[in-house]
Amino acid sequence: MFSGCRSTGQMVFFPLVLWRRNWKNAFQKLLIPVGYSDYDYHDPIAAKTDKNTFDMASFWHHLIEFLNNKSPQSYDRIIIAGIHKSFAGISAGWRNDTICPWTDLTPFQRAEDFLPTLKRSLRGDLRRQLRRMQEKGKVSFIVYNRNHEKEALARLEPFLKAHSRRWPGAYKAPSFHENIIKRGLESGILHYSVLRINETSAAWHLGFVYRGRFYYYLPAQNEEFDRLSPGKVLLLKCVENAIERKLQIFDYLRGEENYKAGWTDKTETLWSFQMDGGHLSSRLKNAAVDKLKTRLKKVLNQGNIYAAD
Repeated sequence: MFSGCRSTGQMVFFPLVLWRRNWKNAFQKLLIPVGYSDYDYHDPIAAKTDKNTFDMASFWHHLIEFLNNKSPQSYDRIIIAGIHKSFAGISAGWRNDTICPWTDLTPFQRAEDFLPTLKRSLRGDLRRQLRRMQEKGKVSFIVYNRNHEKEALARLEPFLKAHSRRWPGAYKAPSFHENIIKRGLESGILHYSVLRINETSAAWHLGFVYRGRFYYYLPAQNEEFDRLSPGKVLLLKCVENAIERKLQIFDYLRGEENYKAGWTDKTETLWSFQMDGGHLSSRLKNAAVDKLKTRLKKVLNQGNIYAAD
């Protein structure tokens, strides 16, 4: 399902899909943005418009009114998350969701200027871990381009396995990441890098570069080198690479994970919207899912067990 709003020759585009959940979630039907939890941001796509002049509040008002009264798809709940403040609505149902840390790269003229700005403890740890890696052999940082597609694809499987080890609940759609590499490298929008110790991959990162912004999307590290924190060193290399490319922003994407805390003190708040369907069946399904989720999280927190949402 695709939605749009046109006003004075300007257009805002917002793609939605219907997610039919299984019996574990009371067969709940969710209307969600394309990509949902796999994408950190879901800002509407503004075509030939200035986000500072287009009336986003009007767009959301008309969209929600349409979904509430004339939607071609029946749903139990609408969930829209990952919206930046400048794109969010102001009506009931909107709330602060989470934050996205970011670093302003414009003050740095050279890549080596960044490290001294970090906190002393993090700076010392990065230098110490890099020395320990170098004691084991040659350390190299490689960024793949369109001429290295075959090699990039060959290193994808161990990368995704390492990522699943760290985030076991993260869903990986079949062929999704392969297609990202094939099309992303060709278009130049993809940043796919690896940190090697000798010939062994110690850490990987798959992200994006668009309009002067580096998006730090999918990191992972080889468990063989966990004690050396190669993922942390690779993150430093990615920031330095972004500075070398004269990018303006390094975006750590949504979430307040501990590993992001030492890299920046700048954050931006993301907003989310939720609205339930009006049918009795929807109310029953939503209540069942909410009650089960609350109870499950309580049990897991008591047992200090991790589970994906």
